[in-house]
This record gives sequence, structure tokens and C-alpha cells, in this order.
Amino acid sequence: MDNAEYSRLKNLADTGIKDHTRAREAFEALYPVWKEGRLPAKLHNSFAWVIYYHVRHEQATMPSLEMRQALAAYLSLDNERPSRLHSRVLLMATRLKARDAEFKFGKFFEMWGMANLTDEDWQQDKKEGRYGTVTFISVAEHAIRLYAKELHESRAKEFNPDFEPMLVKAIKQYPTQSLYKYYLARLYAASGRKAKAIKAYKKLALITGQSYIWSDLAALLTDPAQRQAALCKALLLQRDLNKTGRLHLGFAQLLIKGNKFPEAACELRQYRDIYTRNGWHLSDYYQRLRQGVPADTQPVRDNNALYQASLTSLDDFLYSELPEEPLTLTTEFKDKRGNMTARLVMDSGKAVFLPASRLASNTQGVRIRHYKARIINSNDRPKVVTLRPDE
Repeated sequence: MDNAEYSRLKNLADTGIKDHTRAREAFEALYPVWKEGRLPAKLHNSFAWVIYYHVRHEQATMPSLEMRQALAAYLSLDNERPSRLHSRVLLMATRLKARDAEFKFGKFFEMWGMANLTDEDWQQDKKEGRYGTVTFISVAEHAIRLYAKELHESRAKEFNPDFEPMLVKAIKQYPTQSLYKYYLARLYAASGRKAKAIKAYKKLALITGQSYIWSDLAALLTDPAQRQAALCKALLLQRDLNKTGRLHLGFAQLLIKGNKFPEAACELRQYRDIYTRNGWHLSDYYQRLRQGVPADTQPVRDNNALYQASLTSLDDFLYSELPEEPLTLTTEFKDKRGNMTARLVMDSGKAVFLPASRLASNTQGVRIRHYKARIINSNDRPKVVTLRPDE
């Protein structure tokens, strides 16, 4: 490239950067030169800014394909990374994904370089709204959520090596957000680290009552009783009945293995009713399970009692890693609703209140005063999850 052409392109780039209404003109001059492989390295940074201002100025009307091509050109450039511009381009890509479902954000993010996230990219934005302060998620959070969603939808078993440490950082940055803990648990499961996945899901189950946590956990468990209990917990927590189909199939499969055919037939019937009602195709797996139930089997009316009974096996499994703490019964009384309530005290002096029905009595009918308990949030709002007599 001779000096005259270089000067012309540089002047166009400088103009497009200063006057965003002319960014398209600069882009259309620089793009074919880049595509031919003739763009000098000295112009890479300028072209990167031209791409950004061109897309930002016209993103409302720019066709998605044209925007993708512009972002692809940006990724090929030898410009500063990490940088303010690099972060802005990532935000631009998240917005493109919001309007173009076909855009492969995950591949873009990997090429953008997860390690290029800066401290500023992790900062949430807070603005005063009509009803108070509104918090907006950070650029890093946007990118993590989109990347995790695409991985899950594609059922990927291999991940960019920078994704896991990025999730660990997100968990430290936003400790009250269970979403990133969930992504990490899911990553463990998908990459074959079963023990770590189970441990992560168990921790999640202690802090969130979401049905999908229990259904994911059930898929990892090999003990039939534990798996059955996890499925029952998922079924009881799921409020949208249209989302329980696969759970019914999973439970039916366990019941068939245990020769509980009337109960299994009930689960299969519920699956069939959901899918028929919604006009969905009955899966081949359903057909195979149905063949495992004798044709003359009469299904029970419902399995609600079985769901509840199955939950008793969850306590030791779920809370086994929590230490047992001593509790001493101090008094029993009627609360405002007329229910008998027990007041117990921890060694720290903090009081814990339980339904009196959870307490035990000895063979003479005298109420037992000393207990061993596993407690969640013992320093804040203690909740007793397991309780046994200590006498």
C-alpha cells in the first residue's frame, strides 16, 4: 500500500471516529481492504473503532448478517485487548444475541477471549428509577448467562478452559446469586465430574427451592431411594404442571423396577394427560415404559402419599455434611394461631422455635429435653432441618 492510499484510509477512519454519522463511509472504505488482507497493522486499531461506531450508530436498522460480518472483522484485528473498546464490543454482541437468536454468541465470546474481562466489566450499573434504585447486571453477567444457555442447549461436554474460573469469580463477586452456582454445578455434571456435581447441587438445594435443582440432582444419583426422593421433591416443588412430564417418566421408571405397577401406571397416565392436553408428541421412552407395566394394571388415583413418604430419606443425604449441634428444650406454648410451639436453645444462647409435634417423648411419656440438630443459618435465622433425641 502506497503512502497516498494509507493517508486516505487513515483520514477516513479518523473522520468516522470523530463523526459517527460518517462511520459507515469509513467502514465501507476500510472493509474491502481488510478483506483482501492489505490493511496495514497501523490501521487495525482505527478500523476497530470504526467498526464499533458504525455498528453502534446503525444497529437499530442494520441487518443482523451485516452486523455479524462487522463483528467478525473486528475479532480478526490486532488491537488492544483487554480495553475499553473491547468491552464495548462484547456488550454490543450481547445485544445482537437478544435480537438474533441464530447468532452464535458462545463462539464469539471464546474468540473475544474470556480472560479479557476487566474489573469494570464485572461492575453492576445502578440507576434511580421511578420506584427507587434499579440494578442492572454487568457485562460479564450478560456474557456468562448467554454462554451458559448456549452450552446447555447444545448439551456440550467440553468447555472453554476460562469458563470455569470465570464462574468461580462470578460466585465470589455476587455471593447472593444462586444462578452462577447452578451453572457451575451443571458444568461439573456435563464434564463428568459427578461427585463434585452432586456436592454442588446439594449446596444449592439448601439455599433455593427450585424444582430444576432436584430434577438435575435426581439424574446424577444412583441410589434408587435417593433418586426417587429427589424426583418426588421436584414434582412437589414444580408449580407448572406442564413442566412435570419428564419427572413423571423418571419416577415411573423407578417404580417399574420396584414392581410397583399401579403407582407406575399413575405416573405414566399423568405424563400422557399432560402431553395429550398440549398436543405434544408422546416420546418413545414413554411407549417403552408403558410396555413394562402389565396390561391389566389399574393405576392408583394419585401418588401424593408416596411423594411425601419418599422425602424422609432426603434428610440424611442432603444435610449429612452439616455438623450436629446440641439443642435444649426450654418451654412449650401456644402461638397466636393456637398451634403448640417449642422453644429450644442453642449453646450460643440463640433460640430456635419448632412445632411441638417434632419433639419426642420417652417411654414414660415425659418430653425429652436434649436434642442433636443440624441447623441452617445458625448465625442468622436458624432453621432446624434434622432433629434427634440426645438422651
